[in-house]
Amino acid sequence: MNINPDFASDNNLDAETAMQVCMDGIAITLLQPAMEKDELSEDDQNLLGVIGMTLKTIAGKARAFEAIQDGADQGKHFRN
Repeated sequence: MNINPDFASDNNLDAETAMQVCMDGIAITLLQPAMEKDELSEDDQNLLGVIGMTLKTIAGKARAFEAIQDGADQGKHFRN
């Protein structure tokens, strides 16, 4: 259900872009306010950094898989 009449769905959204949008939302909504209130320890910040980099790696691999599935890397002997 779409309650925003100006919403335009992007069916070509790739994994990396989707992950970045999600991570930006989390950062703006949760992380920045917590850091401004000094609610995250240095260990928490380091852990969140590792989690962020891990999610970016996963999204990059998912994007590579999407490219294969879309035939973007299709050559003479595709998937042979």
